[in-house]
Amino acid sequence: MEASTMARAVLARVAARPSPISLTYEVTHRCNLRCRYCDRNRAMDRELTRHQMIAVLDEFLALGTRYVSLDGGEPLLHPAIHDAVQHLVGHGVKVVMNSNGIVVPRRLPTVRLLSQLKISMDGPAERHDAMRGEGAHAKAVAGVRAAQDAGVPVELTCTVGRHNHDVLDRTADLAHALGVAVIFQPVGASLFLDNTTEGEAGDGYLLDPPAARVALDRVEQLKRTIPGAVANHWSSLRHFRRFPRDTALPCAAGHIIATMDPEGVLFACDQQNRDDRRNSALRLGAREAFARLDRRGCQQCWCARIIEGNYTWGLRVDRMLAPL
Repeated sequence: MEASTMARAVLARVAARPSPISLTYEVTHRCNLRCRYCDRNRAMDRELTRHQMIAVLDEFLALGTRYVSLDGGEPLLHPAIHDAVQHLVGHGVKVVMNSNGIVVPRRLPTVRLLSQLKISMDGPAERHDAMRGEGAHAKAVAGVRAAQDAGVPVELTCTVGRHNHDVLDRTADLAHALGVAVIFQPVGASLFLDNTTEGEAGDGYLLDPPAARVALDRVEQLKRTIPGAVANHWSSLRHFRRFPRDTALPCAAGHIIATMDPEGVLFACDQQNRDDRRNSALRLGAREAFARLDRRGCQQCWCARIIEGNYTWGLRVDRMLAPL
């Protein structure tokens, strides 16, 4: 992290001076898969055009945004995705992307610009395809290899639920065989808190607390026994020991991070309920929309990397150390 960016993060923490250092941008909710536990797979009515996208991103750059995570749906399906990535990288922004991997081999000019590509993986082929459709696993693996051949660092993301909690060893072995690491996190009822518009897609895949404890204990064991295969930091694994109970933690949402949906509406965190559509960065401008964010936090984090960032933000070194 640059010294100036670090200084702004410190000021946001100790002097209550929020600054949007990191932005998650859900480029599109359109997706070429219909994963059974996901409720973010249909295009919104007013997704930003190329011109609107670049204009709003430029406003965030002017506010000091230096890290952008591109999410979906499947972000590589947006017709202006290459222009957006190229524009951000050209301004010195570190760009990572979440993808299902399917179209990666056909979008290599865009993928080559990324600092990291994260590909969703539910486990071995039979479990992955049961969740996402026949042939999805082979295409995801092909996406991993295409990105690696292009010199782009790859990380797998595995959402743990009833569909795959018993094959976590095989998932870690797969990651190890591909020469990448996999980060594990539990499935939620919905990607959005108190969701009232999309339905609770993940309800049927939630683990009961005892089963979740066994599965996440196994992830901790895999981290210790297969070097480099598990990407989780200890802070997220410690946090998941209490899943699904709400667990207080420092929250950077709205202080140094924010999430923008495909229509340009800004939220403090990507888990927030999406019913209130008033805080539009497109209509209000990025500065005003960021200033209006709710910074109270929800204490219901399930996303491993967000949890880890929050504990870092809160300087909770005690949570970052491996438990005895």
